[in-house]
Amino acid sequence: MEKKIKVLLLVAEPWRSDDSGGNTLDNFLGGMENIELAHVFCSDSMPDNNMCTRYFQIPQSAVIRNFLTRRKVGHVLTMDDISRAKRNMSDGNGGGAVNNKTGLKAKLFRWIKNIRPEVLITARMFIWRYCNWKTPELRQFILDFDPDVVYAPCYGFPQHLALARYVKELTGCKIITWSADDCYSLRHFNLDPFFWVNRFWNRRCLRKTYPYYDEFYSISEEEAVELEPVVGKKIGVLRKGVDVPETFVPREVHKPIRFIYAGGLYLNRHKSLIAIADALRKLNADGPVRAELHIYTGSQLKDKDAKSLNDGTSVFNHGLIRPEELSKIYRESDVAIHCESFDLKYRLMTRLSFSTKIIDCFQSGCAILAIAWEEHTGMKCLKREDAAICVTSVKDIEAAVTRIVENPELIKEYAMKAYECEKRNHRIEDVQKKLYDAFVRCSK
Repeated sequence: MEKKIKVLLLVAEPWRSDDSGGNTLDNFLGGMENIELAHVFCSDSMPDNNMCTRYFQIPQSAVIRNFLTRRKVGHVLTMDDISRAKRNMSDGNGGGAVNNKTGLKAKLFRWIKNIRPEVLITARMFIWRYCNWKTPELRQFILDFDPDVVYAPCYGFPQHLALARYVKELTGCKIITWSADDCYSLRHFNLDPFFWVNRFWNRRCLRKTYPYYDEFYSISEEEAVELEPVVGKKIGVLRKGVDVPETFVPREVHKPIRFIYAGGLYLNRHKSLIAIADALRKLNADGPVRAELHIYTGSQLKDKDAKSLNDGTSVFNHGLIRPEELSKIYRESDVAIHCESFDLKYRLMTRLSFSTKIIDCFQSGCAILAIAWEEHTGMKCLKREDAAICVTSVKDIEAAVTRIVENPELIKEYAMKAYECEKRNHRIEDVQKKLYDAFVRCSK
């Protein structure tokens, strides 16, 4: 029997198939039978996937405790630990770290993990910098697994970069990395001085870490072009793939027409959805409902915005559902929405991003309505491929929605164009082969 390639995953969050990052790992690794996996992650949350059984957990809460009390950081996570956490979750007791407590302390740790003010991000970075996470237990876990290659996505956060350097020095293994966000450039707008403290700190750590990467991939062509002179090596493009049917089967358009958005509403994406909802309310005002917007998200909004996106007539917010349920709902919809914010701060923040939600829209079989500023790399790709109905200005959203609702044949036309684009560019077997071939090349 051919020897399996041992791949050590250094991924910030636990691999959960029900969230965006875990779904991407499922997509990249799901078709690879000849690999063996182990996973080191830095979070209090628990993994939940069907591919990996070996874990080392460095909880954020333990890092804070170590900084304050010097207590040990990190531990091997067994499948019994994960099963126990799942039982606690189903019993309503929460599912965070092992031995998760439901009192004030556990809530405090979750709050600290999720807060976003830049000064507190700086504090987290400082705590990690002076925490003793390089324990004998972590070293033994890595050496016992004896990886052939390391897969370590490139996050703009010093602890994950330090972890990659540590593993490289410990094992001598080659590291394959993948960048999905603009962690390096200075083309941003932010008036908080701590944002720039964090940015320059991250850039320093990134420059220190780039030489440790042996193969580098990016989610977008634009980021690859910008980073290659900094990294000093060729950067390939790697995006989620789609299980493409051999032939396109057109679907009848529903009455009322069903728009669907699935994903986070952070970074002010909800403003673009509110503009869509307002357009639908106008179209539905003088007669029977002609079109509906259905939203599936775990994001929380302020009361006014929440009401705008859940009026019970034109727009419905169903909350968060599992991926397998969402796949079925996508297939029963007509227009899948990808949207970004038009606020300057968030336009620049997402400029080099090719959202994984675009790939989910391709997978849906729907026509795609894409809303983002013209320099967004995902928008550039969709316009270049003529794979979506593209809107690059807030003032044009109402006209685009009206055009779709009044011309159902347009939905069929752009569903076909989306299919042709995914068939040309996003076959999942091609994506997985590209990454597997990299594992083979870099294996010791």
